[in-house]
Amino acid sequence: MPIKQQLFYPNFAMKALYQLYLDHPFVFIDTRKELLNGIFVAVGQKDERGAHRGNQFATFAIESGKAAYALINDVDLKEKYKEDDRYIFVEDGEKTLQDLAKYHRQQLTCPIIAIAGSNGKTTLKELLSRVLSSQYKTFATRGNLNNHLGVPLSLLSIDSSYEMAILEIGANHLEETRFLAEIIEPDYGLVTNCGKDHLGEYGSIENIIKANKELYDVLAEMDRTAFVCTNDSLLVDISAAITKRIFYGKTATVKAQILARPFLKFCLQIDDFETTVQTNLFGQFWLDALLGAAAVGHHFGIAGTTIKNALESYQPAALRSQLIEWNGNKVLLDCYNANPSSMEVFLAEIQASSLQASQILILGEMLELGAYSVAEHQQLIDRINWEAFKAVFLVGAAFLEVSFPPAKQLHYFENKAAVEDYLSKQDYQQCYFFVKGSRGNRLEELFVD
Repeated sequence: MPIKQQLFYPNFAMKALYQLYLDHPFVFIDTRKELLNGIFVAVGQKDERGAHRGNQFATFAIESGKAAYALINDVDLKEKYKEDDRYIFVEDGEKTLQDLAKYHRQQLTCPIIAIAGSNGKTTLKELLSRVLSSQYKTFATRGNLNNHLGVPLSLLSIDSSYEMAILEIGANHLEETRFLAEIIEPDYGLVTNCGKDHLGEYGSIENIIKANKELYDVLAEMDRTAFVCTNDSLLVDISAAITKRIFYGKTATVKAQILARPFLKFCLQIDDFETTVQTNLFGQFWLDALLGAAAVGHHFGIAGTTIKNALESYQPAALRSQLIEWNGNKVLLDCYNANPSSMEVFLAEIQASSLQASQILILGEMLELGAYSVAEHQQLIDRINWEAFKAVFLVGAAFLEVSFPPAKQLHYFENKAAVEDYLSKQDYQQCYFFVKGSRGNRLEELFVD
């Protein structure tokens, strides 16, 4: 029976579709990618007929050779291409992508580790990848493919040659973490923390906690294992339903003592093994992520010295505590994103540091806070020790809603372009710029072409 007919009978169709995937194991939704002979899935917004926007790229995907098959859900296309077996009609491309990924996951045998939480997921993923890759062939989520489309695409990128896999879960509303975790079916899971991320969408810190707990709930229901940081009592509490918990942090097998900051140096203890780790990460708030990576590595039999070397080799990038040089100054770019929790610890670390340089603080407005925006921006302003900085730049309309002390260091800018114009007229030398803001601010463009 042709696969087009089988797709109306789900019990048979998925097996047939999966065989096409095995023959063409490159699934994509963006025709700009350099691929050959893969499977294109039309996704995106739906029109009034329920057809995904991605359908309009199906012909190009096929005719360019990027795709051997295209999954479409446009009825008009179904009629047009009913004689061409390379076009496969499905009711919903997004759901088909997710179903295919879930089916593929059930064929995989390597341990899969899921990471959720408010802040630090990507850095933890990168640290963990460094540690596990020292001994195992490890897959880790690429870029920011961590949502309802990214997670399935990530799963479909894992083949049988991998010995470990790390998948990041990104969410901004209730039930999303659960939905993605149920696709991943993780063997292990970590929650980084519960902070004030996407506060406007979640509506309350209580909902954020509930959302992050969803990974723990899935692990408990599946009788899988969670790595839990005892430095955070909230994580210990909300993971209590999980039978299999491996603890790290204070009072645990894997723990640490901070030796120096702001570029974090600590004494790592694993059972009777003890070593000093000098990281390239700015801020003691990264300690829990470092310990989490060490705990997972230890669980999978990686030696303490190897773990130390892996953690020390990690160089922050992708605008997450990334240190660069600019016109005779140092710039710490932590502007991939920002929320009240990450802003608070970032600012506290700067103000506690003893760097021998003039410090300039550039803060972009925090987006996605909804009704909490004014209060959270006011709290941020109230935390600034103005005397610690040569200058403080505040960027974005949200700062117009709050009150300021009479600080001569303060400079307000409506947008990034205004900051750029101001900087072009200054001659800062041997200063330390600290830059943080929400993704929409794009503050890195002040310093990176």
